[in-house]
Amino acid sequence: MKIVAEDAESITLDVTDLPHPLANALRRMIIREVPTMAVEEILVIENSSAMTNEVLAHRISLIPFITDLDNFNVAEECSCQSRLGCEKCVVRFVLRAEASEQPITVYSRDIKPERHDTKVAPFDGNIPIVALAPRQKIELELYVRLGRGKKHAKWQSGIATLYQEDSRWLLYVESYGFLPPRRMVLEAARIVKTRIEEIGAGLRELMAREPQGAG
Repeated sequence: MKIVAEDAESITLDVTDLPHPLANALRRMIIREVPTMAVEEILVIENSSAMTNEVLAHRISLIPFITDLDNFNVAEECSCQSRLGCEKCVVRFVLRAEASEQPITVYSRDIKPERHDTKVAPFDGNIPIVALAPRQKIELELYVRLGRGKKHAKWQSGIATLYQEDSRWLLYVESYGFLPPRRMVLEAARIVKTRIEEIGAGLRELMAREPQGAG
């Protein structure tokens, strides 16, 4: 693979020399399997806004969070095996806002981490969440976890498109902000490599069990 173009939001790779099924597998892994961080659970302590709890939670859950793959585990794969999670699989945030005499708009930058040493944070602080009229208030606890796009679109790391340009096959990858595009490709490649090794190991085990002289 060769890098054709790259910036902070996207990367284009020349995958002409890569077998087409393998290039397509890489594309699919970027969309379905690369883990990212998003709000999975919300505890509504107070909400006197005009927006219902369900709509408010839905809006917040779709906010991309900068993802720390090196220090966190996917919840289902964490050794804690706890529904509540631990410091290796969940990051707790709070969202508190109150309008006094003037209406205000609550933004993603108002989401604050419980631990100030975490790298995890909303990718864009200017995403509007809800408007509060005078004397309206919201107070929420947010639980951010790693997940995969195959489970819910909120965890989809970005888009990946395989297309032909003249005699070349190109893979275009664009990040939604969770991860840098190059990291998305590298993580997807690691997953593809692991899957191929698992298939190979399974085939070797199957062949070892085959009776001598069979076939």
